[in-house]
Amino acid sequence: MQLAIDEARRAGDRGDYPIGAVITRLVGRREMVIASAGNRVKTSGSSIKHVELETLKYVCSGYGRYLPEFVLYSTHEPCAMCAGACVWSRIGAVVYGVSQEDIEAYGRRHGNEFYKWRACLIPCQLVFERGNHVIPVTAGFLRDECRKLFRYKPPRR
Repeated sequence: MQLAIDEARRAGDRGDYPIGAVITRLVGRREMVIASAGNRVKTSGSSIKHVELETLKYVCSGYGRYLPEFVLYSTHEPCAMCAGACVWSRIGAVVYGVSQEDIEAYGRRHGNEFYKWRACLIPCQLVFERGNHVIPVTAGFLRDECRKLFRYKPPRR
C-alpha cells in the first residue's frame, strides 16, 4: 500500500487526483509487484481513466483476462465501475485505504472546481456480491495515511 500512496503523491504532483493503485501477484508465499500507477483522470481529460481500471487493463493485457492470483491495492475504495472491472477480471483480492463515504464527506466539505472529489456511494463489496464473484476485501488498510492524500498539495518548486 505504501507504493500506492507514493503513486498517489506523484499523481497529485502532476495535477491529478492523488489516488494510487498497485497490483501484485501471489507466487507461493511471496507477493510480486506487477503494476503501479497514479490517477490520470484530470490530465487525460477522460472521466473513466480511473487508476484501478487502468492497472487492471494493463495486467490483463499481459497475464490474461482472469486474475485470481492477483491483489489490487488502492488508496481509495474502487468505485462501482472499477469494482465491476474487478469482478470481470476475477481479481483474487482487493485492499483499499479510504472508503467512498470518506471521499464523499471530504468532497462535501472541501470540494472545489479543481478537485471535485465526487464519490459513488455504492460499496465495492456490494458490486462484488451482486457480480456473483467472491472477492475478499480488506477495507481501511493504512486509512489514516490514505486520508492525508485528500489534503495533498504538490511541493512548490
